[in-house]
Amino acid sequence: MAVNKPRNRLLIFRLTQDEYDRLQEASTGARSLSDFARAKLMGSLQSSPIDEHLTYLKTKVTRIAELLEKP
Repeated sequence: MAVNKPRNRLLIFRLTQDEYDRLQEASTGARSLSDFARAKLMGSLQSSPIDEHLTYLKTKVTRIAELLEKP
């Protein structure tokens, strides 16, 4: 996949060995660990996990209400 904008900024942070291992396991299928981490980080900036969770719960409650209304 071609990169439209050059990535010339660098972000550095440290991980424990356990954190690194978990990140590697989670990134299975990604082109690289960097691509995976970038996608997760940038995706989390789009919507907060609480928003996603609330949307999920609202959908479930709506579905339960529909089921309860059926004769």
